[in-house]
Amino acid sequence: MSTSVPFDESEAKRAVVKVGEGRGFVVESARSRLVITAAHCLPRLPVPHPHANEERTYWRLLGPLGREPVVTSECCFVDPVSDLAVLGPPNNQSLSSEADAYDQLVESSAALPIASVPAEFKVQFTGWLLSLPGAWCACIVSHYGGGLWITDASEGIIGGMSGSPILNGDGAAIGVMSCTSGTDGEVHVEGGPNPRLLFHLPIWLVDEMPFE
Repeated sequence: MSTSVPFDESEAKRAVVKVGEGRGFVVESARSRLVITAAHCLPRLPVPHPHANEERTYWRLLGPLGREPVVTSECCFVDPVSDLAVLGPPNNQSLSSEADAYDQLVESSAALPIASVPAEFKVQFTGWLLSLPGAWCACIVSHYGGGLWITDASEGIIGGMSGSPILNGDGAAIGVMSCTSGTDGEVHVEGGPNPRLLFHLPIWLVDEMPFE
């Protein structure tokens, strides 16, 4: 497995942001830039009601990578089963300054393209994870028809990496770092299933997003 990063690692890192105690990453959609993260990075799950905007608003949840979160956002999709969430700007006219702060954060970030994975089950290929210190590190990615499984993570998988993108060799996001396998005190080098974007994202959102 090659450990030479085959894409613009600085530009890809610019897409990663702070989400609570974890991370997320910026993507482009037809309506606005959005932040994809792991559902467990949210401080709570939103109330299941289509008009509960206030209950879906998370104050001071986002921020630049390595800094304290100070930006408010609204959850526009969450799946606690696959552990996937999508965040957007606050959808409330009274939160115009918070919406401006959200726009400033995501517009100052890069936006990762998203991509599919090989359709064949058990096919293994090289993927990339952003380590806690902030370097892109190689791993092996596979799937069995659902989420992505990570093995041989070259720098390990450590708490605080949740919500980070799983990239393919072209630097496109294919999944979200969510869980590891192992016991306390061990360096975890594998884990899964992790959300696979073009399998677990809702159709309405995928239709709004360019993908490779």
